Amino acid sequence: MNAAARTDGVAWHEAGATARLRHVHLIDTACASDNLGDEIIMERCRAEIAPLLRDAYVTTSAGHDGLGPSGRRAAAAADMVLMLGTNALSARLRLGSDYMWRIMPRDLSALRGKVVLVGVGGNRDFDRVHPLQRRLLRHILSHDHVHSVRDHIALRLLEQIGLKGVMTSCPTLWSVPPEMTGAGPARRVVMTLTRHLAHDSDAGLLTALREVYDEVWFWPQQPRDLVHMRSLPGHEGVRVLPPNLAAYDAFLAAGPVDVVGTRLHGTIRGLHHGQRALVVEVDHRAREIAGHSGLASIRREEIAEGALPDRLRGAWQQRMTLPLEAIAAFTSQFDPVRSPNPETAVPTPHFDKR
Repeated sequence: MNAAARTDGVAWHEAGATARLRHVHLIDTACASDNLGDEIIMERCRAEIAPLLRDAYVTTSAGHDGLGPSGRRAAAAADMVLMLGTNALSARLRLGSDYMWRIMPRDLSALRGKVVLVGVGGNRDFDRVHPLQRRLLRHILSHDHVHSVRDHIALRLLEQIGLKGVMTSCPTLWSVPPEMTGAGPARRVVMTLTRHLAHDSDAGLLTALREVYDEVWFWPQQPRDLVHMRSLPGHEGVRVLPPNLAAYDAFLAAGPVDVVGTRLHGTIRGLHHGQRALVVEVDHRAREIAGHSGLASIRREEIAEGALPDRLRGAWQQRMTLPLEAIAAFTSQFDPVRSPNPETAVPTPHFDKR
């Protein structure tokens, strides 16, 4: 069998007389996801880390489905595994469960001490970390790198399990212009909604948008969001965009349009195109990321009180206050890369769920 056909660790690095190749494996949580927000996150994460991987051989596997046989072999051969974005850090035991970052017992040896977090958030707040989840995370996460997290829940979780992280905010914001201004609303607006976090204020959101704008458009980030929008009073006049990122990008690039909605990353996508954007805070992610980054946001209580139309009619000033030192501290460690030392890797633990 020739070297190209082999899948063990030696074969990945065989390059004749040339220097040893660096192999980085990416865990992509947009694969097999029904949420197009994951695609937005993955695209920006890949763009941000591309300069750091310019000399690397890169392989990929899906976060939702887990490594699989081929992904497991690739991860086992890799020098480093990067977990990209989303709110995948959990204090609950997730080993073997159907989760956005699926880890099976047979994956443990392949991931041992290799995983570095890139803009990962905490799934939900917690009082304590499950003891077996603590062992799982300490086993798979690198002890030799500083991890990048996007909220304080994830940062606190890392601290409680004894690993080092920096709060870098979300990588989808790293390349947003630091300052953007506008005189007033555009003629058109595109709205997003979150079906699984539906609220009475969603009707008030649509009413306010119809009051301020000549055209109201809707982008379904998940299919069920469209069902929710069509249940709201006044939905008949709303125009619906195709539910894919290419159509959404084309619309955002076609001319002035405001972006307002409950979908955090669907709203941030407007900033990527230089459009005015306002996110409605519906969970801890939006509240915290807006709070520490300067992302323009509004609370649902303010919408219920009727504050949205005046907010939209006013002049717009978006000033990003990103943690640039923390971002630099995270990215600088990859040039040159510091691969885990196999002699100090954590041994594979035995997980007993009893």
